[in-house]
Amino acid sequence: MNGMLVFLGSLLLALMLQIVQLPDWAAMARPAWPLLVIGFWALYAPTSPAIAAAWVLGLCCDVLLNAALGQHALGLVVVAFLIRRLRGTLILFSSWQVALALAPIWALYIFLMFWIDGLARHAADANLRWLPILSTTLVWPLTAGLLDSILSRRARRNRMRLP
Repeated sequence: MNGMLVFLGSLLLALMLQIVQLPDWAAMARPAWPLLVIGFWALYAPTSPAIAAAWVLGLCCDVLLNAALGQHALGLVVVAFLIRRLRGTLILFSSWQVALALAPIWALYIFLMFWIDGLARHAADANLRWLPILSTTLVWPLTAGLLDSILSRRARRNRMRLP
């Protein structure tokens, strides 16, 4: 049960961080927080419902960010699926290596958002669209380390309680 609370809490925190108002100079390079959290759960918790959570979290992002319904949901589900498929390889890498290996997947997500926005005729500066890939890649080791330490601490506490 504690693991599920951490799972749901991290998804809610990612959603809140995604909608926090930032100054224009910082908003351009905001990390894709839902992408980071879904990526973590898809990679390091194979029994978690990461793909279903990606769909629900994506729909929430669509509503909160006034995007085409299903836009972020599609992107997050594709990311969760790809990370789950590559899990056997990625799990062997260090955190920085995983960050670099996931950068093309983050780029695919950003490309999907850009493409769907183009289909929906939402104007956006194409050059600024790619900044979140860099920031998401740089923030990955910190996010993954924090979530992993929370899970490890809870697991140690639960093992201590067993008779």
